[in-house]
Amino acid sequence: PKKDLSVSVGSENGCWEGTFGEVAQGRRRSTGEVVAIKILKKKRYHGRVVKKELKLLQALRGVDTEESHIVRFLESFADGACTYLVFELLEQNLRDFQKKNNFLPLPVRHIRTITVQLLAALLKLKELSTIHADLKPENIMLVDHARYPFHVKLVDFGSACTLTEACHIKQPYIQTRFYRAPEILLGLPFCEKVDVWSLGCVMAELHLGWPLYPGINEYDQVRYICSTLGLPRGELLCAAPGEEMHCDLRGMVALLKTMLTWDSQERITPSAALEHPFISLQQVKSSFEATQYYQLCHKDLRASRKDHRKRHKNLFFSPNGSGEAEFGTAGTRGSPVARCPVPTGSRRGSPTAHSNPAQKPPAAAPGWCRPQGRWRCRHCWGSASGSPPAPIPPSA
Repeated sequence: PKKDLSVSVGSENGCWEGTFGEVAQGRRRSTGEVVAIKILKKKRYHGRVVKKELKLLQALRGVDTEESHIVRFLESFADGACTYLVFELLEQNLRDFQKKNNFLPLPVRHIRTITVQLLAALLKLKELSTIHADLKPENIMLVDHARYPFHVKLVDFGSACTLTEACHIKQPYIQTRFYRAPEILLGLPFCEKVDVWSLGCVMAELHLGWPLYPGINEYDQVRYICSTLGLPRGELLCAAPGEEMHCDLRGMVALLKTMLTWDSQERITPSAALEHPFISLQQVKSSFEATQYYQLCHKDLRASRKDHRKRHKNLFFSPNGSGEAEFGTAGTRGSPVARCPVPTGSRRGSPTAHSNPAQKPPAAAPGWCRPQGRWRCRHCWGSASGSPPAPIPPSA
């Protein structure tokens, strides 16, 4: 077939540039028929991508392209460097048509004419269990606007997939951003209705003269959608993969906001923090009790509390008259106990701020001493002679 074609590369005279390949205009030497040739370079595109598109196009060959308004696929061939897909030649895409008309709003009656044809195309694709996944003005071609005003066909199946394939895509990244359906933005399961969303965006754009949702990134895209449709329902968000982890993260952020406050009077207390939905798992449990993530969190929390109770039996806290707290091992006589002083509010550097200065510790190793069988930090007593520590000199 390649020897029967003379090819001139370019996007003029009705050729379009596809998502996954350049498009050239060619002519059959045997018949003189002018065709469009999509060129897929093997260095740039993975073999599976090419085979996938070719398989979908082969399935469309038996379709009545005039009735279904889908571009007519003629043949394919390949050489060592490229794969060539041959289509009927169409005039121009809707994007170029808008540009030539200075993006003036299209009358509603013409939008209806275009929409009914594209709905017929989507209906046929649904019968074939196929999702186009990139419906936009650039992929909607005018056949011959002078002879058949607003007669269009759907082109470019480089992003298309079957419904079976869609079920196994865990993190889909399909559709051009302006026309990307919410389920794709939110990482939800999707079906052929993503194309219906895209068509709605195209209809609005034809009437407005600019994209309905011109987000500069996915976050901005969601913001635009929320500004017109409001926030999505909670159960819709909960259906997103990994939403239980996002819910848990939001709970942690909520707790952090109560812990990190300028005014200590507004700061949460430990007892209140223990009752917080993030700590008690109530926030995750209310929506995701049946998930593996909740079960793991619940198991970890139970294990930590059980371990805490076990350790608590061997840990005691007892204030004494000297203003110190003792921590040690219960039931073990004569074992080392770290004695931590608690300031009593006296002037810093005064011996009364720590202990009785008359009670002098015996000499011991540098840094530590052991009066009456207990370990104490030398800094709690000052020097070995019992004098208070020297004041810190001011910086020069």
